[in-house]
Amino acid sequence: MQIAKYSNYTLPDFLEDDDFLRFVINPSHNDTVFWQQVAAEYPQQKEIIAEASKIIKAYRKQDVFTNEANQSKVWLRIESTLQIDQAKPKIFTLSRFLRIAAMLLLVSSIGISLWLVKGRQNEIDTTFGELRTVTLPDGSTVVLNGNSKLTYSGNWDEKSREVWISGEGLFNVKHINKDPRNIKPTERFIVHCSDMDIEVLGTTFNVRSRHNKTNVGLVQGKIRLDYVDAASGKLSLIMKPGDYVQHAYRKTLTRMILPVPEKITKWTKHQLLFNDASLAQISEIMTDDYGYHVDFLNPDLANLKIEGEINVPSVEELIETIATTLPVKITRTDKNITITKLNP
Repeated sequence: MQIAKYSNYTLPDFLEDDDFLRFVINPSHNDTVFWQQVAAEYPQQKEIIAEASKIIKAYRKQDVFTNEANQSKVWLRIESTLQIDQAKPKIFTLSRFLRIAAMLLLVSSIGISLWLVKGRQNEIDTTFGELRTVTLPDGSTVVLNGNSKLTYSGNWDEKSREVWISGEGLFNVKHINKDPRNIKPTERFIVHCSDMDIEVLGTTFNVRSRHNKTNVGLVQGKIRLDYVDAASGKLSLIMKPGDYVQHAYRKTLTRMILPVPEKITKWTKHQLLFNDASLAQISEIMTDDYGYHVDFLNPDLANLKIEGEINVPSVEELIETIATTLPVKITRTDKNITITKLNP
């Protein structure tokens, strides 16, 4: 992708661009870095980018195929949501797009949800480095990490309790079921991630779902994971307190035991905790949660590991720990970090 390509992009251009759609729907590490650079290089485009994101976020997450196939899916969702010309063939023209986009932006500007037909939807976004506690309609709470998004319906009276998360959240789910043998639909609590669904009755667990990978750690209670395995297809797993699993879309799930499950919640107190972590793993957290761009001048440096546990309260102390522990030199300019090999 070329940054200069987006210097004069209009709203229709962004909505027809597969790379932009992928970034909004399910961003990778490289996507996040690239679009940060676009916004920094062309600040006049920030408002248009924000408006295009609002429109795209009105749809449930979906895979991005070819440009033509993706546009068909996107515009079918627009027409379905606004109940426009449902009986007509799905043929898209620019003038028609502008009318629909104008309607969507008008709806957004007066504070009404874009999901009018499906019921009001709440979307909570956090900025880089921000922690926010969200209280859900049933009294359950979620602590969101930086650069995370939580979406849920405003009305849970007649439906399952469902949320969608991208990023990281610590869930404390209110227990309302009285008979485990007879679970009503309204008593179920389901967390949708990019590659799995998590169903609970009442419990405390941590979810980190980014780049089509999900990590789940259970602190207390019991939850069930529904996912797709590379070899066996659809599978389910019951997790117990102390269980920690890692899974990527259509890959094999890995499971381990946490000696101290509560440690996975340290980030909710602004603590950065790593165990035997590589610089690649550390830099991914710095990029995803805090908005840093980390550049390794020698790619092999990303494989360097710090043995043992790191537990620090800030990015600044994390950088200092890396610099004093490993044979590297770290240069920092604002949120750009360059790591080079330390000369002997």
